Amino acid sequence: MYRPQSKGMTPKLKAAIGLGAAMALPILATSCEDNLSDIGNSLAKGEVVISIDSVGFKLNGHSVEAPVIDSRSTTNLLGRLSVPEYGDLQCSFVSRLMCVSELNIPDSIISDSICSYRMTLNIPRGQITGDTLAPQQLSVYKLTRQLPDSITNLFDATGYYDPSKPLGVKSFTASAVAMKDSAFSKLTTIPLSVELPIADGRQILEEYRTNPATFAWPSSFAKYFPGIYVENSFGNGCVINISSVNTQLFYKHRLSKKVLVDSIYVDKVYTKIDSVPVFGSAPEVLSSNNIRLIPSTAVTGAVSDGEVILQSPAGYNVEISFPAQEIIDQYREQSGNMSVVNNLTLSIPVEHTSNKFGITMPPNLLLIKSSELAEFFEKNKVPDDKSSFWGSYSSSTKSYSFTSMREYIVDLIESGQKVDEKDMQFTIVPVAITTETSGSTMMVTSCVPYLARPTLCSLKLNDAMIKFTFSREQID
Repeated sequence: MYRPQSKGMTPKLKAAIGLGAAMALPILATSCEDNLSDIGNSLAKGEVVISIDSVGFKLNGHSVEAPVIDSRSTTNLLGRLSVPEYGDLQCSFVSRLMCVSELNIPDSIISDSICSYRMTLNIPRGQITGDTLAPQQLSVYKLTRQLPDSITNLFDATGYYDPSKPLGVKSFTASAVAMKDSAFSKLTTIPLSVELPIADGRQILEEYRTNPATFAWPSSFAKYFPGIYVENSFGNGCVINISSVNTQLFYKHRLSKKVLVDSIYVDKVYTKIDSVPVFGSAPEVLSSNNIRLIPSTAVTGAVSDGEVILQSPAGYNVEISFPAQEIIDQYREQSGNMSVVNNLTLSIPVEHTSNKFGITMPPNLLLIKSSELAEFFEKNKVPDDKSSFWGSYSSSTKSYSFTSMREYIVDLIESGQKVDEKDMQFTIVPVAITTETSGSTMMVTSCVPYLARPTLCSLKLNDAMIKFTFSREQID
């Protein structure tokens, strides 16, 4: 029979149903009413009480500087931005390049047939922060040394390229990236093309024909062409996200076709221009952002006043102390021998920092034990729902929710030991999440620092909600 409970955690919602039914359908606790029948009494002698505690557990935390980040990514930021509410941001990038293993160019084409050598930087639509009409200029340089494997956003490219010999220079405005007219509506990315020296393109063709082993592996190609350095060489007020870089050789060749002239077919010779890809950025090769951020006095002042600020890239992370020991203490006080942990979730409200430059909140956050943060990104790990979790922003609730923390708390309960301090210290980091779906199962395949665009927000830890749910059998 259903028996309302008057003691225990507050507030709570408890339902008494047969043990077998409760284990199969624990979510019935959210809809129990006083007039429920005694269905289930024939299945078990006792009752299963589902306890939900969402009040009493407090989250404490503060902002911490994150000037050094793992900036390896296929997403590259380029530009300069100064925002009173945000700070001063400067972005450039370096990248090794993935070569094609075979140049699909006819043997009849000689190097003098190369008429253009072009690099294209692809910008996803809408991936721009700042003033789209501000004049900008970028410069592309060929690296003269191999990039270090251990690289961060503070990498200084000085000494890795010759500043007097740019491969190409491009002046532009980013207005096309933000255009919404019919001419751009079908494009998912906006190409930004940079002309490179034709002589270099012809040399690449000669290298391919005389030393094809150069193009056999990325490592052998890197010895011939170590990579590129791309910087914003003029302009301010705009930062763009470059999703990929590729280069192409354009060549002329003569073709003939028969045409009808005065009732007689004759051969007409004409010139055609074709192109072939040569190399480009790829997940298989190193690409890294060089990012310098000086937070504004508005941001540093808010942090000094105790506001919990989250800022990226290379701004502020948030460290929190999660009340795992308190949760376990209450669980042991309320549970018996027949008890099952259903779930543990965390929801953190967030407030957007208003600005005129389109700086928004990150789409996803990583919640990870602070002791594992560095290794997580260094080894390209993904959240395991034990010591690391991810949560998405909900515009309807204006909060981030971490919904799968059950294994974390179960492992601590089963250890039978007092919770170590390091198991309760977590760091919150803005991240980009890539997922794949198989049937009804969604898997995270990639989790990297969020570098698509600058972000800034304030986490309202005082209003965070920790919800701990467990079921226990109550014997009459």
